[in-house]
Amino acid sequence: MKKLGLWLLILIMFAGCSTKVGYYFLDWAIEWKLEEYVTLNDEQQRQFEVALDEFLVWHRTQELPRYQAQLSQLLAEFNNQSFTLQSWNDHVVSAKSHWTRVFDFVEPSLVPIISSFSDQQVEQIIAQLRVDEKELNKKYLGKSQSELIDMADKRIEKRLKRWMGKLTTAQKLAVHEYNVARGDTLDMWLEYRHEWIRLFSQALKNRHNQMALSHSLSLLMTQPDTVKSKAYKTVLENNSKEFGMLLIDIEKLASSKQKQRFNKKLNTLIKELTEISQED
Repeated sequence: MKKLGLWLLILIMFAGCSTKVGYYFLDWAIEWKLEEYVTLNDEQQRQFEVALDEFLVWHRTQELPRYQAQLSQLLAEFNNQSFTLQSWNDHVVSAKSHWTRVFDFVEPSLVPIISSFSDQQVEQIIAQLRVDEKELNKKYLGKSQSELIDMADKRIEKRLKRWMGKLTTAQKLAVHEYNVARGDTLDMWLEYRHEWIRLFSQALKNRHNQMALSHSLSLLMTQPDTVKSKAYKTVLENNSKEFGMLLIDIEKLASSKQKQRFNKKLNTLIKELTEISQED
């Protein structure tokens, strides 16, 4: 469920195709992803479709203007060379608030549906979450530190290239130095995910108490820090700060061509979000 929310946000904000095209197929994409985790019965499907339709209207009219405003601010900061570490922290807080509002909106509709799940449906969800966990373990565990750094370098470079085009040697070096210096969170991350799944599974098994279910989901979905260890949170906070510094360095090292590409792509995204939000 949490993965679905994050995947949805990524689809909206960073789809490789037109944002409009991605958004118009959002209902299909959400249902397709949901089916990986649980098969709904006819009544649950009806309730879910009603809730999804309401969510999409609300999200289009209420949330997309917020995304547009934040991205416009980000664009202005980069163009004015006023993007700072405080700017980065503010954008992180805003991004978290976007997700919190989404969950707060869908929670009243989702809780009754989840509460109606059969034991078989609950086991289906838990089984898929365990599959996801095993795949992550297989992907990351057993890798040497140099291999993990190389994977992280390629992941960040790919995301930056999408927005700026081909990176310079200096920019690639900045990415590499960030990944070498940042705190190692792999074991703590996997431990956190394991505990999150355990608590989520427990909430599903006690799903018939809707008040308790709502409380558990709210904590797990919007306050994940309650599940993380103090040491993990400390490292994450420092890594987030260092990542903000990396973005500042990347911007300073950007060529005029890269800046033009970034401006064009972000302006296009802002325009499309504005157009979608204003459509009847």
